Amino acid sequence: MKVNIQWIVITALILLTSATSQAQTGYKSLFIGHSFFKLFADGMMFHTAQAGITGHTQDVIFSGGCTGAPQALWENEIKGPQIKAILDNGDVEFFGMTYCDEYPTIEGYINWFNYALSKNPNTRFALALPWEDYPAAKSTSEYASHYHNSHDNAWHDLIDTLGSLYPGVEIICIPYGRSAVELRLLFDADNLPDVDVLTGTASNAIYVDNKGHAGNILKELGKLVWLNAIYGVDLSTYAYEPAYTTDLKAIAQMIMDEHDGELVSSASVPIMGNFGLLTLGFSMLGLGAARIRKK
Repeated sequence: MKVNIQWIVITALILLTSATSQAQTGYKSLFIGHSFFKLFADGMMFHTAQAGITGHTQDVIFSGGCTGAPQALWENEIKGPQIKAILDNGDVEFFGMTYCDEYPTIEGYINWFNYALSKNPNTRFALALPWEDYPAAKSTSEYASHYHNSHDNAWHDLIDTLGSLYPGVEIICIPYGRSAVELRLLFDADNLPDVDVLTGTASNAIYVDNKGHAGNILKELGKLVWLNAIYGVDLSTYAYEPAYTTDLKAIAQMIMDEHDGELVSSASVPIMGNFGLLTLGFSMLGLGAARIRKK
């Protein structure tokens, strides 16, 4: 059987170009949510640039507490129209939202999905689950158990329901709330040297107040989870070193590795990631080179 060497080389180069393009091209993004969400959305400008992702732009609409839930923002007479005005341009590619327990129904998500898709039917969505507030009210084991139960069951049930309502629409989960859980487990085991107390100042604690707002180390870890969840950046090779003794990149990568997968909508079609494309591309180039040498 004759093998077309030229075809092998051209196909390999296309695959490599595709992988590089995927790794470098960002989304025009819109993020809406509360103070447990906004800090991480804000951090994507720095981290996408650091990771070599070009073209990432974003708008962030903030509203404190449960007024930052999707339904609350839909009903907000000022911020609701602001969000709609951004979507009205028809160029939002990635739309991220969060959660607050005062609005436990699916209504707000459906309203924003319908509106965004009417303006751009190719919009991708992210639902980001934060950590539980008032952390001192629960023991570490209770705190961890509650997060995992909420994430693995009700939260993914919500995303699966949206997936069934919007077949073919890409919906990802950002499990950044687990960042607080992992840091607290380390702290409870006396294995978190970067902080002194559970609640204190931004520089010496996981949380800065009784409500559970994030200290610096929690912000740092959560942003890394976001970066991997949205853009699939391999944090083990990411050219950024947080200023902590604790290996935050390893923790964030572990969180995402143990996550069920970025595409949790049952209607989503699995795609080959950048690493797979690169591997296949280099393999085909190797095959082409071997054929040339043989001739």
